[in-house]
Amino acid sequence: MQEQSRYLSQGAWVLVCSIVLGYAADYAFNLTLSQHLAAHQYGDYKVAYTLTTLASVLVLLGGDRLAPRILSKYIADKDNSAVSCYLASYIKRALILSILIIFLVWLLSYLHVIHFDAEDHHALAIMIVAVPIIALGALLSRTLQSARLLAFSNLPWRVVLPALKTGAVLILAQLYIDMSVELIIVTGIIIVTVIVVWQIWLLFQKNIVTLTPVESDASQHAFLKRSIPMMLAMLVTLMLNQADILMLEWLAYEHSVGHFAAANTLVHIIPVAQVTIASLFLPLLGKYLESNYPQALALFKQARLITLIITVSVGLGLWLFSSTLLSLFGKGYLDAQTTMMILIPAYALNAFAALTATWLQYSGHGKQIVHFGLLALCINVIANLLLIPKFGLTGAALATALSHCVECCCVNSLSLNKAEN
Repeated sequence: MQEQSRYLSQGAWVLVCSIVLGYAADYAFNLTLSQHLAAHQYGDYKVAYTLTTLASVLVLLGGDRLAPRILSKYIADKDNSAVSCYLASYIKRALILSILIIFLVWLLSYLHVIHFDAEDHHALAIMIVAVPIIALGALLSRTLQSARLLAFSNLPWRVVLPALKTGAVLILAQLYIDMSVELIIVTGIIIVTVIVVWQIWLLFQKNIVTLTPVESDASQHAFLKRSIPMMLAMLVTLMLNQADILMLEWLAYEHSVGHFAAANTLVHIIPVAQVTIASLFLPLLGKYLESNYPQALALFKQARLITLIITVSVGLGLWLFSSTLLSLFGKGYLDAQTTMMILIPAYALNAFAALTATWLQYSGHGKQIVHFGLLALCINVIANLLLIPKFGLTGAALATALSHCVECCCVNSLSLNKAEN
């Protein structure tokens, strides 16, 4: 128990540093990017980043989502062979799926299906190369999280990556008169690769993995049955969070995508805070869920209370300083202030429901969570189709708020029914 208290205490400091420094670094990167790119180029970057992120979640088949549930016990038992076997099985599948996705995107780019300019290609054609690297990074970070090495799993991606990308953009701006999206993307891929290589080295240094794992096909098949619903739920959540940007790209003026992306980036600290809090508790939940359910339930309730307090505090801060934060992107970005004011409570609702959804997934209700996500996604798409042509950015934000409200009600309703039973 003392070890657990010490872990939670130390993890809390990592959590605070990750949220505060990570938000500052991410804000600085997006601000720097928006100042060195035209609004439509910034929008292209965000669209490419969104689709690449979705693809990286898809290729992992939920292996990263299931990792804390499975690997926490293996690492506690110092079974590096089982850890390596788990990682190897998901990495192999991720690599094969990544190659297929990259080929498909390049084919569509060659045929100019994914860009309206017949003489150019979308930034996605370059960024899609990062899919297997990002996927590997996500899996390695979850492994370090399972080993309770929160600083090494969290800070490199939340703080170091955006800080290095900001520095790279500033350096490139001094070296090149004509800054291009493609150049920024290639630089970002190099930085991501360096972080992934460092995490691989760290896993070997800590003796968490080995080069000679003992294969177990039966267990890997069982893991897939549990991880794929978690992947689908995560994929639906990401699609729900990013559908507005994609539909604005289709239905609205090109600069609207960049303006909405700025507001979305600012509000994104809310889900980042929720994910960071969850990363502190998930290794413990994975350890106790089967062996000590009352202890796992108590930890879940503690995590949910902390999530509520942090979410409300962050939301109020964003609400009070929304105009100031947006104005730093440029005068034209202030038209997204109403959008940001709508997104704040919508993302707060989603953050509170997200931890409950993960708890339900760990408890065997993964399919229901996927169904709730699909329902919310359908509502989001229909609402965007109806509202964006009339209200633009505000319509996209209203569609997000409506879909998150529905999903939150469904998740909490299932949680209450489970508690009563």
